[in-house]
Amino acid sequence: MPTNIESFVETLKTEGVDAGKQAAQKIESEARAAADKIVADAETQAKQIVANAKAEAEKTQARLDSSLELAARDAVLKLQAELGKLLSALLAAEVGKQLSDEETLAGLMKDVVLAYAKNAGQEKPTAEICLPEDMQSRLVTGALRELTRALKSQEIQTEVKANLDKAGFEYKIDGSTVEVSVESVTQLLSEMIDPEMQQIMAKAMS
Repeated sequence: MPTNIESFVETLKTEGVDAGKQAAQKIESEARAAADKIVADAETQAKQIVANAKAEAEKTQARLDSSLELAARDAVLKLQAELGKLLSALLAAEVGKQLSDEETLAGLMKDVVLAYAKNAGQEKPTAEICLPEDMQSRLVTGALRELTRALKSQEIQTEVKANLDKAGFEYKIDGSTVEVSVESVTQLLSEMIDPEMQQIMAKAMS
């Protein structure tokens, strides 16, 4: 009987140890599986977070690039407009200076008036030259006399009037008026220069 009891106790111990080992192994296996799942889920979640962050960063960069491009374009257009104003002001100052010089004005007036006189459509037309009062008094004994004489040889009767309040002159013939003023000459020169300025700005931005 004692032997049987001892054997029984020993059997219980052995079975208990084996059962404990099995339970521990099962717990360890389940814990390891749970840990692996947690790590895998964490890796998946981390990859998704990184992907979302990257996508958002690309969107933000695209918006930033677009904003910078628009800002750069607006800055160039504004600079071009400001340069245009500055150029017009410089041209106007220089044109005004030249049109106030009697020698320059006399030469310009002779070229313009005689060129238009050649294309006069009427037979024996009448013409009118309008000048600022101070310029008429400076030119009356020289260039104007020669000009009116040249027009008269083409059978064009010319009247000179001192009725302009700005530098330059006006020439009227056949119902048409040719105005040579600071404004008209500056506008003409600006239109000629503007395409070149646009090319310069385009090269600066490339």
